[in-house]
Amino acid sequence: MQKLILSLILVAIIGAQTPDALMQNGQSMLDNNDLEGAKTALEQALQADPTFAPVMILLSKVYLRMGDMTKTQEYIRNAIDTDPENQEYRDEFDRLNEINTLMADGKRNLQNGDLAGAYESYRIVLEKFPFFSEADYSMGLVKFREREFPAAVDHFKKALQINPQHENARTAILNVAKNKFNEGNTIYRRRDLEGALKSYEEVLGIDESFYQAHYQIGVIQSKMGNRTLAIEHYTKALEYAPNFYKGYYAMALSQKANGNIEGALGSLQSAIDINPGYDKAYGAMGNIYIDQKKYVEAISVLNTAIQVNPKYAKGYLSLGIIYSEQDQFDSAISNLEMATSLNKKSYMSWYRLSVVYNANNDCENAKRAARKSTDIKSSFGGAWLELGVAEWCGGKGNKRAAENAFEKARNDRSWRKSAEYELDKVRNPKKYQK
Repeated sequence: MQKLILSLILVAIIGAQTPDALMQNGQSMLDNNDLEGAKTALEQALQADPTFAPVMILLSKVYLRMGDMTKTQEYIRNAIDTDPENQEYRDEFDRLNEINTLMADGKRNLQNGDLAGAYESYRIVLEKFPFFSEADYSMGLVKFREREFPAAVDHFKKALQINPQHENARTAILNVAKNKFNEGNTIYRRRDLEGALKSYEEVLGIDESFYQAHYQIGVIQSKMGNRTLAIEHYTKALEYAPNFYKGYYAMALSQKANGNIEGALGSLQSAIDINPGYDKAYGAMGNIYIDQKKYVEAISVLNTAIQVNPKYAKGYLSLGIIYSEQDQFDSAISNLEMATSLNKKSYMSWYRLSVVYNANNDCENAKRAARKSTDIKSSFGGAWLELGVAEWCGGKGNKRAAENAFEKARNDRSWRKSAEYELDKVRNPKKYQK
């Protein structure tokens, strides 16, 4: 955009300049690889003097760098027509014919699968004309076919150095990056985090602006516990893709884990600002407010979450937890029943539901919910504890079934003390009589 603006300014300035001055400006811009600016200045010079053969030769060099052989040859022909005695122009025209022949040979070899022959043809062209971007680009295509991706990218980048407007080279680099990114995704699905990390880093070596690779590196670093590194890569991803709302969400989780609660809330708000229907961001924000015991704020954002997505099971679970904490059992039960109906495999939702039913002295429904939880995750002591409480049912239930459930709860180290306390209550009820 800056180059375009400068070129437009130049058009306004050079209108009053002489053809010689315009040619000098064009040569200077060509030397600085400003091909568009050079083209504009030289075309202006030719408009001022349509017989100015040296300008035609310079324009042919501009178009050669741009990879446009048709225009290159056209301007050299015009120069020869204008100055038929100039042998240098004729020699240049003959050299271009040689390039055309070599490029045609390379293309034919490439189509026939003779990759070595194609590469050699393009190499000779580049040797004779180091500023011919199409030769570097074509050499990159050969290396791409040979699956020598780093070499391919080197050639594509050289083509862009010669001609910054070479969109095919830019697209080719992106395609190589996508290829390597997909390879990383395959490795990631195999749970080889180190291997995936290496592939994603190779993607960035090809194209630093490939924001998805930054994001995936962030995800892996977060899984490895390197949350500061994760945040750095999420930040990079968002620099290149400011509307990537999932990046803000992932960054918020790492910020929260790092203890930066305000930063996490800010990132979640950014995600919501970009995508007002992003239920997971509301849910994560609600969980932060729950941790802070800011229940009014939590209920507000969680209600928004289930409004934008009525099937958002985690939103109902979080609301159930809030109402349970406030002893509003009817509201807790209705939300938790909704959570379990939407996600029947959530052991935590079933467990929370059993807690509320036990608190509400509904032993049968508490047993139902606790058994669902233990069916899904048999090693979770919390569900076995609630099942034991429901089986004992305040001393009116099945003592043996309660003891069996509490024994299983003891196997989970996190719940051992609570399970032993409940076992003691069952086996020594007089000890706990008031």
